[in-house]
Amino acid sequence: MKNIQETVDLPDAAEQLLVHPLDLVEARKPFVVSWWLSQLSTPTVLFLLAAVLWTVSNNYITPVLIPVGIGVGATYLARILAREAWAYVPRRRQDTSRPVPRIWSVLGAAISTVALLVGLVLLAFWIIGNGVGISVVGYILGTGAGIVLLIAAGLVWTLLVPGRPSASLGGPLAQCARLVAVLGAVVIGYLLITTRYDMATLSLSDVLTGAIVIVVIQVVWWLFALRKSAVPASSVVTD
Repeated sequence: MKNIQETVDLPDAAEQLLVHPLDLVEARKPFVVSWWLSQLSTPTVLFLLAAVLWTVSNNYITPVLIPVGIGVGATYLARILAREAWAYVPRRRQDTSRPVPRIWSVLGAAISTVALLVGLVLLAFWIIGNGVGISVVGYILGTGAGIVLLIAAGLVWTLLVPGRPSASLGGPLAQCARLVAVLGAVVIGYLLITTRYDMATLSLSDVLTGAIVIVVIQVVWWLFALRKSAVPASSVVTD
């Protein structure tokens, strides 16, 4: 077996066999930056960005292109930095099953919840102030309903299948608080919209379209995140 000089000081294998990038000074920074970039590219944060752009721009292209571009770019950079961080650990010693610190999960859930709340409120006031078509109202209300269903599904998943995939969602308590907050925002937004629109003219197909689109986007994101976490990074050092 050929000898390859290690570029970092790893913990003694007899005391700690599996190693995580957070255990190494050299790997910690790229891993932390990668995590923050992954938060920036989550659908909830991009939804907030789209809502902000929707309220301040005069077109329907900017609120789509800019969030998509930021999401793709942040995701790409996050993957590069994550691989760089894991590359400091020999493949046979990579602790890929260790979840991120609990405070990170709670912080991620808080960021996601605030982004959803602010985005929904902005959209509600934008609808009231601009008098958009009832079809657009139905689509946005469907999106809000779909978000509530996704949070509820995440809570059920956490309760029935505890472990690493569900740990990234923030835990049952955080998800319950998130569900109540977002459901409250959707209900308040709906009540505000009813002051301007006749809900009897609302098309069920528009509502279903909005719900289906957001559910598909989030499920694709979950599958992508699960696949990304399941693929160990290449190592530049070996034992």
